[in-house]
Amino acid sequence: MEQTITNATEDFLKSQIKTRDFRITQLEEAHERIAKRDMSTAAELNALREGLQEWTLNELENNGITESQAEELATVGCFDLTKEFEVEVEVQYSITVNAKSEEEAMNLMYDIDFDSVSHPEDVTYLSSSVDRVNI
Repeated sequence: MEQTITNATEDFLKSQIKTRDFRITQLEEAHERIAKRDMSTAAELNALREGLQEWTLNELENNGITESQAEELATVGCFDLTKEFEVEVEVQYSITVNAKSEEEAMNLMYDIDFDSVSHPEDVTYLSSSVDRVNI
């Protein structure tokens, strides 16, 4: 009798595991379908927004719409009335550095972070001015 109960319990647990595994697979597949659909919808929305932005900027440039109309479209379409441009700029600095030797001063130039105009601790004084900007 005990063996029968053990077998029945084991069979019941195996069926529960099988049911659970099947349900997990179903949920994973449903999640994957929804995620793919959401990504597709987001891509379509971004393409629509970019198209509306491009059209609005072109019409604004060609006087096809007013600034006020363009601003309204930008608000509704959730985009800016600007375009991104990459412009190459060459900047020449003249830098005054206090250092122990000219060689040390020259070597310290490699340690200067020109993005934030920060310098290493070895530089006791740094001042710079932009001599020329070429665009």
